Amino acid sequence: MKTKTKYLVILLIMGLFFPLLLNFNFNLNSEVNTNLINPKSSGAYIESFIHIDGSVPGNWSDTVTTYSWCSGDGSWSNPYIIENVTVDCGGTGTGILIENSNTEYFIVRNCTVYNTGNGLFDSGIKLENTCIGTIFKNNVSNNQVNGICLIGCNNNTIIENTANHNYLYGINLINNCDYNTISGNTVNYNSRGIQLYDYCDYNNISGNIVCNTTDIGILLYDYCGHNTISGNTVNDNAYGIYFENKCNNNTISGNTANDNPYDAIYLHKCDNNTISGNTANDNDCGIYFDDYCDNNTILGNHAFNNTNEGIYLVDLCDNNTITENALYNNTIGIRVESDNNNNSIYKNFFLENGIHAVDDGIDNKWNNTIIGNYWDNHTGPDVNPNDGVVDVPYTYIGGSAGSIDYLPIAEDGAPMITINSPSSGSIFGVSAPSFDVTITDTTLVSMWYTMDGGINNYTFTENGKIDQSAWDILPKGSITITFYAIDIVGNEAFEEVSVIKNVPSGLDPGAIITIVVISVVGGVAVLSMAYIYLKKRRASA
Repeated sequence: MKTKTKYLVILLIMGLFFPLLLNFNFNLNSEVNTNLINPKSSGAYIESFIHIDGSVPGNWSDTVTTYSWCSGDGSWSNPYIIENVTVDCGGTGTGILIENSNTEYFIVRNCTVYNTGNGLFDSGIKLENTCIGTIFKNNVSNNQVNGICLIGCNNNTIIENTANHNYLYGINLINNCDYNTISGNTVNYNSRGIQLYDYCDYNNISGNIVCNTTDIGILLYDYCGHNTISGNTVNDNAYGIYFENKCNNNTISGNTANDNPYDAIYLHKCDNNTISGNTANDNDCGIYFDDYCDNNTILGNHAFNNTNEGIYLVDLCDNNTITENALYNNTIGIRVESDNNNNSIYKNFFLENGIHAVDDGIDNKWNNTIIGNYWDNHTGPDVNPNDGVVDVPYTYIGGSAGSIDYLPIAEDGAPMITINSPSSGSIFGVSAPSFDVTITDTTLVSMWYTMDGGINNYTFTENGKIDQSAWDILPKGSITITFYAIDIVGNEAFEEVSVIKNVPSGLDPGAIITIVVISVVGGVAVLSMAYIYLKKRRASA
């Protein structure tokens, strides 16, 4: 009887604690291996020239059979891949040439190509009359003409390549290249960084770094339309972004074009383009329109600290809309030369410029029917009526036109912040709280919050959840969340709320509950088995 009792006690202990051990082991093995397999380093194979001609039957498949650096079958799921090749052209011709390939999917990746020839279209990698290809993570630097060149090519992707120190162009698209994507490339120290030339339409140039060219960072030349130039960094070039001769209906948005000794964004004889949300600081001129630039929109750009003008319309530029731009500390904020007619200039913000505005044109409007511009030397009074408009027109616009802003924007003070949630004293555990704030200002620029007195700030554009990683490192106890907002004039406001972080020591409460449930269920199961076993033993005795 004592022996059976001892067995029963042992089984009881196992029933209570074995599930805990199981749970502990499961937790130890819950991590997933997220290490990525790195590609082979470029240089696994060495060639002096690679040529694929899709018009030659079997050229792709023969290359796969002959060379270890080429694989695939040309399908979407298994494209031809040329990879891990170093090509030294020896000063002659093009390194990797793919032409007349229009039905096979292919990728050129992780190759290094240098020392090409100096012929007009010699390139590190060149595609001609070719579609549905991807050029990915190659280094095409130190070539005599082009790093990457596309001629008459559609629907190709050029991403994350390095094209530095090429004598003429880093990336060059020529002659009816449409619907291509050029993204995430590093294109520095070339004569010109990225060029679209001669009827190249509907291309996307985004997220590239194009710096330190001796001439132009990004150039569109001769009838290139409906392209998107967005999110690029185009600093320290002679010109940043340059459009020449009927490059119409393009979008230039969200680019940073700083420290260019000439102009950040330059348009010549180009119509119906939208230039929005760009930063053009510390250049000779921020945004420059020259000769017959009509019906363009200049919207929401920042032009700070330019040696001459923030925005400059030189000659015969008509019917353009210039609105919601911030012009700070330029020699002249906006300048309109003679023979520039019927431009609409409103809801811009003129701050600390040497001269805010000069207008020598004809019939340019410095307000619409609702609102004019903000002039930091003319912000009030706004009394009769109190409607956000200064009671007295702004008459200090320089130039021969005698222009007047009849509805100058009045100073409306700092943004108003209302914290709807969380409420003061709310208690939160492991999960970060959600927040809902209402921020009111007609010229709001930025919103952010902090939980450590401003050591770390977290910007937001809409209501959501407090950053979980930031919440995790905060100690238990009272936490003050401070919400900030700033408007385009520089007025800043904040509101704060204190909540309580109350996380029990040790395991997360949810984990504790799970462990207890598993332990109880497991214990009952083991005890039941023990009871059945002992009952059978007793019956057989």
